[in-house]
Amino acid sequence: MRILTLVAVTALMLLGCPPTAGEQKKAPAANAPCTKVGDSCEFSPGKLGTCVSQDDCATPPCFTCQSQH
Repeated sequence: MRILTLVAVTALMLLGCPPTAGEQKKAPAANAPCTKVGDSCEFSPGKLGTCVSQDDCATPPCFTCQSQH
């Protein structure tokens, strides 16, 4: 009986439950261009950034994603 319980607990720990729709957060698209200063963006996979204006830009729009760290 103990072994069966141990197997069940181990299986639940390894498999877990999928997140519900309310728990999932929609991350910004990795290559989505910045359109406004202050918007959230993804600087690199898994790293958040903020849209900023570029000073040395030749052709508008002049926004880029800057790391928040």
